[in-house]
Amino acid sequence: MTATYRAGAIGRTGQGDYGHALDVAYEGIPNVEFIAVADPDPDGRQAAAGRTGAEQSYADYREMLEKANLDLVSVGPRWIDCHAEMVIACAEAGVKGIFCEKPFAKTLAEADAMIDACDRNGVKIAVAHRRASGYEQYAKKLVEAGEIGEIQVMRGHGKDDHRAGAMDLMVLGTHILDSMRYFAGSDVAWAHGHVTQNGHAVTLEDVHEGAEQVGLLAGNGVSGYYVFKNGVRAYYDSHEGIPSRNVTASRWFGFEVYGTKGIISLRASPGTEMYIYPHGLWTASENDGKWERILIDEWESGEPTRLSNRMIVEELIQAVEEERDVIACSSGRDARAALEMIMAVHESQCLGTRVAFPLENRENPYEVWRREQE
Repeated sequence: MTATYRAGAIGRTGQGDYGHALDVAYEGIPNVEFIAVADPDPDGRQAAAGRTGAEQSYADYREMLEKANLDLVSVGPRWIDCHAEMVIACAEAGVKGIFCEKPFAKTLAEADAMIDACDRNGVKIAVAHRRASGYEQYAKKLVEAGEIGEIQVMRGHGKDDHRAGAMDLMVLGTHILDSMRYFAGSDVAWAHGHVTQNGHAVTLEDVHEGAEQVGLLAGNGVSGYYVFKNGVRAYYDSHEGIPSRNVTASRWFGFEVYGTKGIISLRASPGTEMYIYPHGLWTASENDGKWERILIDEWESGEPTRLSNRMIVEELIQAVEEERDVIACSSGRDARAALEMIMAVHESQCLGTRVAFPLENRENPYEVWRREQE
């Protein structure tokens, strides 16, 4: 059978690698033939070619885009300093669909440029967010069916590990904020943030270059409060120095959805733990029922990252064929919205007030703050 789509992957071994297995995301999809990999590191490039079965390999991803005639490309590096240039290059090279690792971009200005390039060239883009999980998809159906009543509030948590605070918010909080927006079914109207370093409000002296080329950051404690246009409220926090969380960081990582008739808890992605509490009082009582764990056989017996990536690729292909945006998973616009929620926390801290959406400042808030104080 001749493949309908020719796929390739861009990676950077030692500088974000290939993300969470984005190079092997096309395995087992019958109408996709994996053609090529690009990686400036020779050993990493050879390993990726062996892993994927790619017949073509390139040191320069631009050469791959010029020569390999690809329909689908994974922009794999976890480090985001390269995402904008790679996504824009893919869009201008004539690919049909892009599967991009999270976080989406360093700044909202970069995200705007990436989405503009894809729109101008008719390219669909999907982003590797955790909503591509059998558990989150099932929980969303329960919410839409009214199983927990009307959503009142959501609370999200970072891992609170060695990245606690701003870094946790940037690299992992993007999952949680995207998911909470997905469950709210609405855009954010306004947000208020509080950013601290060892308990005190951050100052310019606390601003530093974040790891993994994420740009300027500040704070080992962050709290964000969001109000959606439909009235749903959400809260996110990540703080250093809470041992009870650090012991089981991956299980703390997640969020709860509180409704008028019950609560859904989703923790530890993508091999998610899902629980339902069948009462809207939001407190334990002998007569109000108990927490029930939900198990989905396919996601318990399979490999969650592989299943999640396959879900995203299949949705991306469907979006290409139907000439529509990605819907079932996280699109480029969804990823930009999650990034805006992240930036709003820091922008609010810098301005000392709540901020309205869309944010006027599309740059890194600390770049602007530092420049204005010089």
